[in-house]
Amino acid sequence: MDRTNFLERSFAIWDTPYTIKHKGVIWMIKRGLIGIGIILVVIVVGLVAALVMNGGEKPVTIKQKGSDTMLELCQVWAERFHKDHESISVIVSGGGSGTGITALISKNIDVAQASRQIKQSEIDQAIAAGVTPVEFRVAIDGIAIIVHQSNPITELTLDQLRGIFNGTYTNWKQLGGPDRVIVTYGRQSTSGTYVFFQEHVLKNEDYRTDMQQLTGNSAIVSAVSSDLGGIGYVGIGYAEKASGIKVLELKNDESSQGYSPLDKSAVLSGDYILARYLYLYTNGAPIGPVKEYISWILTDGQPIAEEIGFYALPAEVVAEELSKLG
Repeated sequence: MDRTNFLERSFAIWDTPYTIKHKGVIWMIKRGLIGIGIILVVIVVGLVAALVMNGGEKPVTIKQKGSDTMLELCQVWAERFHKDHESISVIVSGGGSGTGITALISKNIDVAQASRQIKQSEIDQAIAAGVTPVEFRVAIDGIAIIVHQSNPITELTLDQLRGIFNGTYTNWKQLGGPDRVIVTYGRQSTSGTYVFFQEHVLKNEDYRTDMQQLTGNSAIVSAVSSDLGGIGYVGIGYAEKASGIKVLELKNDESSQGYSPLDKSAVLSGDYILARYLYLYTNGAPIGPVKEYISWILTDGQPIAEEIGFYALPAEVVAEELSKLG
């Protein structure tokens, strides 16, 4: 077959006018245009079908960043939420509460997770940048004080704990323990836990200069579990299932009763000294997918907080936070 003649005949057919008579008007339409029209219809129908199969919603990605203490919890929240809302993906990263809040102020993310409340200086920066931080309490944590499992110490007063981390006490024998140097492990300065501990335990004094600052809760657990003289602080979700460490009870003074962060009732009642809320922050009252995401966390997501090792919010707190969503 003559290839050139075949192509010429094909294009001739494609270019041949097609006659349509409608209401007394004769329309001459080239067959090629009809073919193109059919192709366009098929494409449009395919796109519509895809949207219908996806619930009629376009894919959306929520960007979230902040607290390392909350990282595992927020990652599980994001995964479970996506299963229920396939068109919405949530990308979660850590770096510390301060890092997350800074990213929110810079408008680089949609949600910041924080293990401390936003500072007034950060609020001022946000307002100057045209950002209005809105706070949501989403779970409850008790900062756990951990030592090596072989350490005979079982409880500390708040003053003793302060003395350990400001350098007043340097040997466990000063606290009734073995003759062993105290080695302190804490978080980096961008961590919300670092700030919370400094405010509530050290009363805004400086940490001892030889404290080893580590980048995450897991790193502190690992360090203390391998150091006979070690002591550190971590979110309860990281201490509850860890091996090689012991969680200490805390009490206000020598005459007070000690409480453990492993005791849920003590944390929820505030009897445990280092109980705290965990937070999410948005720029203004959330709308659309972000609103849907936070609403889900405050309802369906609460049992997951318990699964990970934190504590769910009481019903009255959930109601207060949901009211912020409008």
